[in-house]
Amino acid sequence: MFDRHAFAARRISLALSVEDLAQAMGVAPSTVHRWESGATSPSLTTLVLAARHLRTSLLVLVRDDGSPGRRTAEAVAACLADEPLTVSS
Repeated sequence: MFDRHAFAARRISLALSVEDLAQAMGVAPSTVHRWESGATSPSLTTLVLAARHLRTSLLVLVRDDGSPGRRTAEAVAACLADEPLTVSS
């Protein structure tokens, strides 16, 4: 579900260091390094926070792979945007 490449690209495009993003999010820099390396993935709640700090949509940080996690992320994103949720099969 988590798109580590999109996450890292967005951080870099904003000229944020790993340390700066980690401090803003209240996590250790090693945590951000693990996310970007693929060793671990942030929870959906943490991804919402990351999207805010990276000034992007939650769905930018989540692969469109049709997984249950992606569908949950779509529902959360719709709630955050206060948009009606359309259900796809």
